[in-house]
Amino acid sequence: MKHLLLISLIICNLLLLIAGWTMAIIAYPRLPSSILLWINFFHQSPLWVNKNRFFFIYPLAQLFLAAVFCFVSLRPKIPRIDNQHLQQRLKHLWIEQAWTALIFFNLILIHLQRSLIFLSHGLKEGIQPTYLLILFMILFFLIPAYRLRIKMEMSFYR
Repeated sequence: MKHLLLISLIICNLLLLIAGWTMAIIAYPRLPSSILLWINFFHQSPLWVNKNRFFFIYPLAQLFLAAVFCFVSLRPKIPRIDNQHLQQRLKHLWIEQAWTALIFFNLILIHLQRSLIFLSHGLKEGIQPTYLLILFMILFFLIPAYRLRIKMEMSFYR
């Protein structure tokens, strides 16, 4: 069961990576000559540039994050425990946490890229603040949820 969950998380991340790149590759030739690269988040001025390869910074960020999270999942940071079964469970939780968090980072980057494409075309539908807020809230709740799951697992073996 736990291997099926891990495989599902990895497949979801791969599909999101493919979706981000596909969206970028299809949208790039159709973009106007002046494109938006950065959105006004904190009263900063939006960054408009001539259409160039910097448009691919968001799918490249997805690829970079995928590599980082893959590396992190291969090097679990768990306490030293004599119980091998518990150590395996904690290792699996670490890996699951990394791949789950990556899903939400991918969703954020895809949403930003989609918003930039729409705004570059002059469409008013840019960032959906509620959607973005929900993604960030879920990401922030994953950390305490992971720690709680570790404590629960460790309490079962005491």
